[in-house]
Amino acid sequence: MLVLLVLVAGGLLTSRLVRDSSAEAALNDALVTSRIPGRTEETRRRFERLIEDYGGSRAAWAAHGHLAALEAANHRVAEARALWERLAEDGPAVLAADAEMSLIHLDREEGRLDELADRLEDLIEGGDSSLPEDVLLFELAETLEQLGRYDEARRIKRFEEVVPDRPRVQR
Repeated sequence: MLVLLVLVAGGLLTSRLVRDSSAEAALNDALVTSRIPGRTEETRRRFERLIEDYGGSRAAWAAHGHLAALEAANHRVAEARALWERLAEDGPAVLAADAEMSLIHLDREEGRLDELADRLEDLIEGGDSSLPEDVLLFELAETLEQLGRYDEARRIKRFEEVVPDRPRVQR
């Protein structure tokens, strides 16, 4: 019985390793294709197929981020936003943090400053972010400055300097 259990566990591990290796190879192929001028549609299809075929793998999550950047570069902002939002919500922490930063930059580019300020405040207060709190506070202060809310931005920046170990939004 123990031998059977070991064989089954070994088979599952081997299967997972093969799948992850295949996913990484597909990601590398898509990235190589993305560097060739004029191959945008093929690159898009490769990333989409990778996400579909290897969903949940680290390579598939990375493909979300690369595909989102491709969509943003090609003025398909709604598609980019949806991919980054999914990655920020469900992806591995490091990739989720990158997606959150991309969404912050996208909101700024689109002039969604009020929405961004509200979202950053919610993330800080709720602790539901892959980004460190000091980064969120910095981005909030920057956004408030862009909105002309200089006193609030200054309070956040001053608080960060005085109490860097436990920053909180001060109102």
